[in-house]
Amino acid sequence: MTVKKARSIGVALLVISSGVFVASVWSMSQKLVAFRKQDPIALHYFIPLDAAEFDYLGEPVRFETTQRSGLPVVVAHYEGESQIVEVVGQDVPGLGPLARHQDWMRVLLLAGDAGKTADPKTILRDGGAGAKLVMVSRGGSPGFDTQTWGSARYKEWVYEFIVFEPGAGMKRFSKTYRELSQAPHSWQFEAAMNVTPSLHTPAMRSSSPISYPNYGPVNKALTSMGWTWPVSGVSMLGAMIGGLMLAGSIVQARRSNIAV
Repeated sequence: MTVKKARSIGVALLVISSGVFVASVWSMSQKLVAFRKQDPIALHYFIPLDAAEFDYLGEPVRFETTQRSGLPVVVAHYEGESQIVEVVGQDVPGLGPLARHQDWMRVLLLAGDAGKTADPKTILRDGGAGAKLVMVSRGGSPGFDTQTWGSARYKEWVYEFIVFEPGAGMKRFSKTYRELSQAPHSWQFEAAMNVTPSLHTPAMRSSSPISYPNYGPVNKALTSMGWTWPVSGVSMLGAMIGGLMLAGSIVQARRSNIAV
């Protein structure tokens, strides 16, 4: 291939590929904007609480770590009702009344619409749009020892949620890790991540280039890009090859002129 031909091909490849790249990236951004409007990300800000006793919307809330039938438990009291949660993780009393269980259990105040500007004292006293008081705990995989296989089979971990509802007492329900991961933008999912070891949070487990596209939200975003994702990658590669061919032809031409 002559220097002139290499230069022509390089210029053509560079210009065409650059144009395709710009067009595909612009289309990609429009598709992502449309996708995000259809599937908005809800941001949930949680405030961990450590006091064993406090008032929530005028009603006293109390937590105690004790024993029932010889087993260590945490008991939550609210509006004349009690809920018992078995201690299944570490208990370090020196950390505080509730922080002693932070490895597997937290009492969280969901700030709601106030977000990071929320004042916990104001929410506890007056409430707020979207605000909640919730207790979340992480258990092992049912049927397995929580200290061995029960802690290893993380996708089957069972999370217990207790929501404190004024006038309705405490609402309790449970979800598995697998179920929660299907709704990564829900407040339940984000609350559960507060008691999930960092190694097992989706962000950590999907941090490698191989596994990251398998993470639900990322996979959905990649799918929404459609044809723009592969086309932008190929066109960028084409632009790079065109640039290299152009640069190589220029260098070769200069060497030929020097030789002459």
